[in-house]
Amino acid sequence: MAQTQQVKDLAAARAKTSFPVIDLTRYIHGSDEKIARRKHLASLISNDPDVKQGLAMSLRLYQLKEEHNLTQEEMLVCMDFIDEYLPVSLHESAFIPIIYAQGSDEQAKYWAPLAEKHQIIGCYAQTELGHGSNLSQLETTATLNRDTDEWIIHSTTFTASKWWIGGLGVIATHALIQARLIIDGKDFGAHGFIVPIRSLKDHRPFPGVKVGDIGPKSYGGFAKIDNGFVRFENYPIPRENMLMRFAKVTREGLYVKPPHSKLAYGSMVLLRSHMVRGAALTLARAATIATRYTTVRRQFNVPTSRKDASNPTLETQVINYPMVQSRLFPMIAQVYAILAAGNKMKSMYESMLSELMKGDISSLAEVHAISSGLKSTCTTIAATGVEDCRKIMGGHGYSYFSGISHLWSTYVPSNTYEGDNFLLTQQSARYLLKQVKVATTDPEKVTPFSKYVIKTIDQDAFQAERCSVETVNDWLRPEIQLAAFEHRAGRLVGDLAIAAMQEGMVWSDLNQECWRLCHAHSQYVLARSAVESVANVRDQGTAKETVKVLKRLSDLFALHTIQASLGDYLEDYYVSPSQCQSLRQQIKNLQEALADDVVGLVDAFDFPDHFLNSALGSADGNAYQHLWDAAQKEAINQVEVVDGYKEYIVPILTQYGAAKL
Repeated sequence: MAQTQQVKDLAAARAKTSFPVIDLTRYIHGSDEKIARRKHLASLISNDPDVKQGLAMSLRLYQLKEEHNLTQEEMLVCMDFIDEYLPVSLHESAFIPIIYAQGSDEQAKYWAPLAEKHQIIGCYAQTELGHGSNLSQLETTATLNRDTDEWIIHSTTFTASKWWIGGLGVIATHALIQARLIIDGKDFGAHGFIVPIRSLKDHRPFPGVKVGDIGPKSYGGFAKIDNGFVRFENYPIPRENMLMRFAKVTREGLYVKPPHSKLAYGSMVLLRSHMVRGAALTLARAATIATRYTTVRRQFNVPTSRKDASNPTLETQVINYPMVQSRLFPMIAQVYAILAAGNKMKSMYESMLSELMKGDISSLAEVHAISSGLKSTCTTIAATGVEDCRKIMGGHGYSYFSGISHLWSTYVPSNTYEGDNFLLTQQSARYLLKQVKVATTDPEKVTPFSKYVIKTIDQDAFQAERCSVETVNDWLRPEIQLAAFEHRAGRLVGDLAIAAMQEGMVWSDLNQECWRLCHAHSQYVLARSAVESVANVRDQGTAKETVKVLKRLSDLFALHTIQASLGDYLEDYYVSPSQCQSLRQQIKNLQEALADDVVGLVDAFDFPDHFLNSALGSADGNAYQHLWDAAQKEAINQVEVVDGYKEYIVPILTQYGAAKL
């Protein structure tokens, strides 16, 4: 069969790539051995006829682990390639890691093997019917009974019912719940407890436990995961089921405080740090589909500066229109910046965890603040970007077969779970205000990503700062880019500090200021991570062409982000009108420079077609043929006359008599 024009177009675009694609695949996924192993794991999922739905998927996943002797990390990769949140997802991503992170050595030794062999299945239960983000006001209580040496777990009202808990509706035998710890009437706040939910003999709920599924979710998302509820009625569990790596309660009922009040946030830091890289890969999928489809989609024979000399009589490729480039290319740059920040976040979390195990809490506050801010900023970018990719693809993007709708409906809840994206910004803002206080008393103790607040102490000098750009190419200097991000975040933290000190000011009235500051700080972290990542790649001796394209992506991310927030820079005259003009010009220059590389940039993500699940974004570019084939497989197209013809269609056609044509 002759090649379609779409196949030819994608192949031609791929051939223009200026850098070795494998270099960036290594940058994203690691060594050649890891890349090969990842491909093998993807093939296990795509070629397995028994990977089906929900519970069946969960069972088959564990069978594959045993059949192929997969490590825990490899099994998690397989879970990613299944591309559904499974009933066991939180068991693997939260229940087991939190046992290790917050359980004592003895507890980890007892509980973790049971969980890793899935002899018990767990979930993480924090959210309640009446409370989610407000951990201090959770209504579930754990009251110590000294006589029996037990905790009495109780839902004090029906709104204390745990709600939205993944895995709880059907499969979980245990839940790691957050409940307010009470001894002799004194409330010590929320702590973690391992709570048996269903019998290991017959899976029936224990007396005092009412558990079930909360029902279908919005947009058809999370269809394979059993989000559930549980309500407790004076339900006893052993005292030893309280996670006791940090806070402890003795047999005598003595509460031993943790070394830091925020240590309980460690589990949230873990989940949020994973979500940063997850945001990058989610947006990467959407950008891959949109890039490939707009490369093969041709509409209107309107000349652009990107001449298609080999096909002068054909319509223009959609990706060659500057308006499409200005929407799509910055999203690809965002992916690479978030990947860089995700690597940084992972490193910071692992370092913090190692320190916590030794009783060192010095890095906890910064890691918690950065993870909160990045979770909010990155998941917002990704969810918005996935929908923008659908719009870029035009009408066909709305088809389920584009792969975008399923991706979006599954991902968009990330803006709410593990901390509402608007509410989370207050945590980062509070932390930065504390850093301002530290800067005034002991500047050496200001944490690494907050050093810019030191400059705000001398307000006269700070307010006199101006962007040093003189020429268009000055915008490509990393020190100028980062100085701009630092100035913006520094001014906003200063403004918030002044507002917070006003007599009669209520903190909740500053929500919008917190939101602006948090995103300014998070964008600085993203930009700085991208800049540092380029420097690291350069130092590792990577091909010059690869370093060049990464540098362009870093530049485009920084400048596009600055442009989107120009109002903040113009408020205090940090950027001049002429600099605004040169900024826009440099962004256009970068988009033009990247145009030949975007197909290679998305190929580097190394997503198999099975995982993309997109008729329009397949690697061969044969979009129209794949879309046609997908429609032909629909059940409704397997018959010439549909069910309901006689019952409904005939009466409609003959309501006023049969037509005589």
